Amino acid sequence: PELRERVKQLAEATQKKVKSISSSEVSGELLELELGKSGISLMNITEDMVFEKSKIAKGAYMFAQANSLALALIDAPMAVTGVANIKYKAPVRVGDKLIAKAELKHKRGNKFFVWVKIKNVTEEVFRAKFILVSLEGNGGSEV
Repeated sequence: PELRERVKQLAEATQKKVKSISSSEVSGELLELELGKSGISLMNITEDMVFEKSKIAKGAYMFAQANSLALALIDAPMAVTGVANIKYKAPVRVGDKLIAKAELKHKRGNKFFVWVKIKNVTEEVFRAKFILVSLEGNGGSEV
């Protein structure tokens, strides 16, 4: 119980740090966030997230988890996804707990290069490389 309470307090403190999007817009539960460096989120796959026939999770949920975590770690008031290079590596099913870890690899001007890996326990099920663009200062005219 103490561990759960500590994780809950950490998550609440973490959500207050998010700048580029609202913390309520992060897909999954934001567990850890170091603005401009890295972040971790958790998402539990539920029945409504899978295809009815195959019972395999829809890829849009993993993309949403990765993309929103990448945006959350950007230390800018406004940012959008410019490029996403994604790879689905293994099927995900109901009950799976997905841990996404994002890391800012480098920044060039108003562009942020973020890598995200999502694991189900120890198996990597999804990975993405994002180029996120801060709209601060350029009026949002170029992505």
